[in-house]
Amino acid sequence: MKNIKFTVIIPLFNKAEHILRTLNSVAWQKYPATEIIVIDDGSTDNGALIVKNADMENIKLIQQQNQGVSAARNNGVALASNEYIAFLDADDQWLPLFLDEIARLIVKFPQAKFFGTRYQIVESEHNYIDAKIKLKNIDPEGVILADYFDIASQGDLPFTMSSMVIQRSLFNDIGGFPLNEPIGEDQDLFCRVALNTDIAYSPNIHSLYHKDAQNQASKNNIPSAECGFSIRITEQASRFKANKSSTNMLKYSATHLCHLAKLNIGDGHFSQARTLLSDPRCKLKPKHLVGLYGLSWIKQTKQWLVNSFQYKQL
Repeated sequence: MKNIKFTVIIPLFNKAEHILRTLNSVAWQKYPATEIIVIDDGSTDNGALIVKNADMENIKLIQQQNQGVSAARNNGVALASNEYIAFLDADDQWLPLFLDEIARLIVKFPQAKFFGTRYQIVESEHNYIDAKIKLKNIDPEGVILADYFDIASQGDLPFTMSSMVIQRSLFNDIGGFPLNEPIGEDQDLFCRVALNTDIAYSPNIHSLYHKDAQNQASKNNIPSAECGFSIRITEQASRFKANKSSTNMLKYSATHLCHLAKLNIGDGHFSQARTLLSDPRCKLKPKHLVGLYGLSWIKQTKQWLVNSFQYKQL
């Protein structure tokens, strides 16, 4: 496997608190990366300085004006020297066997151009949760995923940006990450990958997805409307004959709409949540649809009662 060479691309924006931990997880890989490219996307903290002072071989720091995470990743791929591209967010971690596991998948599944592993979610310092991925009787030695959209519409995504590797040729063929989309750019890539290649997958946990990190895009950007990737995959599904594959693509989109509705309920935007749930696709997720409608009215009523009580106290 020594002829398999990886380039690691790390987009960096105001993650000084986490970047050294992330870099260390690359340095501690059993199977070493031959190139590490950190794209500092206009950070205003001292994250770039930490990267400069990191005692690591084969690391490059590229600094650019703020253009967004998609542009940072795309620019990193354009600078990469190797065919296998591993993305790692600046607040996530790899466990020591991540690249070794990916290299093994590459050898075992030569027809695939995309490779991923299971991950754990870090909710807080001492709270690690296994991702809820709907996999059935999966071989611990790895498999080709039968249907990405089916799996992703039933639970958590099978992999994250920090637990996957893509061949650079495929990345360029499908057009990289969409620009000017602050959230969902990762799922956009995953959708196009699923439509263009086999996905080789390991059910073993080799990556940590940190939800406890500061300055997360998913926390700072709660969309009030459907994201671009969901719109595009719905349009793609309409081009297929009505079959299991197209239905799973629509269920995937419905899962996204329900997720946005849940986020909007949590943020107190109840009418916007119900607007999202009114989309006909949400009927493909009936339990989620009924539950979220009910939750929106319960939360809104509680908020109204609290506001009324506070008003009377004035």
